[in-house]
Amino acid sequence: MNKPNTAPLDIKFAKIKAVTFSLRPAPLQESIDALKKRLGPTPGVYSAEPAVLDFSAWTEAELIEHGIGLGTYADLLKAAGVHLVEVRGHSALLETQAEELGLRYESGDTETVEPAPQATQPHPTVPEFDSARRTMVIDQPVRSGQKIYAQGADLVIMGQVSAGAEVIADGNVHVYGVLRGRALAGAAGDTQARIVSTCFEAELVAVAGYYLTFEGGFPEENRSKPTLIHLDHGSEPAVLRLKAINIR
Repeated sequence: MNKPNTAPLDIKFAKIKAVTFSLRPAPLQESIDALKKRLGPTPGVYSAEPAVLDFSAWTEAELIEHGIGLGTYADLLKAAGVHLVEVRGHSALLETQAEELGLRYESGDTETVEPAPQATQPHPTVPEFDSARRTMVIDQPVRSGQKIYAQGADLVIMGQVSAGAEVIADGNVHVYGVLRGRALAGAAGDTQARIVSTCFEAELVAVAGYYLTFEGGFPEENRSKPTLIHLDHGSEPAVLRLKAINIR
């Protein structure tokens, strides 16, 4: 029997092409710390992304009890370079605060709502592909400044991912070439997702919001070598691991 998820924060990509931070009732500082952990370093995984804060799981009484103020969350997201565009919930208090901050407010879980036609917020480049396919294949290098997002699919890159480039997938990420940029797997929250690179020199890797950066250098067994990146669920909390692999 699966245990109910009691973590103070979930993360998923909404259909409006914005990353949705779904918050569960928790003391304000605990909630802020959970969001800060998922945002990672600055600039980080979600930099320049439009974002939604979803308080649908909260009652008005819980919001008041924990002293929830949207300004605190908005300031944290802004400092991380994330564009907060919408707030969701069932609260007159939240609606008033959202209005004061100039944010769109939606009552309840409105994940299927499409964005207004005039919305021009930046979002990841999503190359078109047959919706029946479960894997997106990019058969050319990904250049610096490019961002590729495989929504609801695995992502296979047949070439180099340059420094300053970003490849994202709701499923697994495979890079058959040098990975020098950023690779994010499990973007919709899949903690079983993995990243594989045949030549590992990444700036940042992340699985389901857990991330590693390499300013201090790479482990010798992984530097410029075939590497698997996965979450170790045997640790509490889970830890992102690098594993050398033999693909010859």
